Amino acid sequence: MTVLPSTEFLHLVIDGQTRNVVRLHERNCTCGRFQLDDIPCPHAMAVIQKFHMDSYKYCSDYYNIDYLLKTYEIPVNPLPDETTWQIPEHVSSQVVLPPKGKIKPGRPKKKRGIGGWEGNTVTCALCGRKGHNRRTCRNIPKRD
Repeated sequence: MTVLPSTEFLHLVIDGQTRNVVRLHERNCTCGRFQLDDIPCPHAMAVIQKFHMDSYKYCSDYYNIDYLLKTYEIPVNPLPDETTWQIPEHVSSQVVLPPKGKIKPGRPKKKRGIGGWEGNTVTCALCGRKGHNRRTCRNIPKRD
């Protein structure tokens, strides 16, 4: 990848045939992965490595070890045995149905296959008979 700086935080990264604009101070790239994942995409990493910057500075704080430990800091209360649960009648009487499947986009598939007896019959353009075409016709009419 080739990195062409425009300003201190704006860079053009050429990756083969594609060109991506990386804005480090905004933490985004035209490929969309930098702002989606909140970690530097390969184009942003090329800029960061070229200028010997700290890549952790451009990662989200949620990927930091301190935030990870804070996530599991809250105690999780264990559940008692399932046989001791007291479920209200209005909750246990409800029937939960599975979600309706979505219709996939595009042309629907055929519901049946075509049998061998349903094939198209070929008609010859020269003699008009069925069962062969113009190229394989043996009944060539005589010229006058």
